[in-house]
Amino acid sequence: MKKTMKTAEVLDLIRQGVSVEDIVLSDLEEKRLSFRDALLLVENGYLVSEKNMLYRDSDVIYDPDFEEVEWEGKYSNLKDMLSSKGIAKGKKEEVITIELSIEDEAVREWLNNNTAKLKDLVNKL
Repeated sequence: MKKTMKTAEVLDLIRQGVSVEDIVLSDLEEKRLSFRDALLLVENGYLVSEKNMLYRDSDVIYDPDFEEVEWEGKYSNLKDMLSSKGIAKGKKEEVITIELSIEDEAVREWLNNNTAKLKDLVNKL
């Protein structure tokens, strides 16, 4: 059977190295936790909502290895950043040209008007 305890008590137990595997937090929904306490709970299997975390810039330690790095470029995701640095390679793309002989003027006009759509369709194959 699971035991119910207050968040502060559970945090003390975690800091003492005691297992909190079978403990349910009774007051987590009403608590505002520092990001360190929230991280401690998450590392021990509890779900902590963002609304329950209290963030203060003064709690963050200055780290010259991170703060003094000049970040280059604006990347929308990690894959783009890694690819730009040559760390990860994207899929290799090869362009193939297809030559069509068309006698029907209506088909030729349709192809001229829909080349982009046709390219998208063929690229999915």
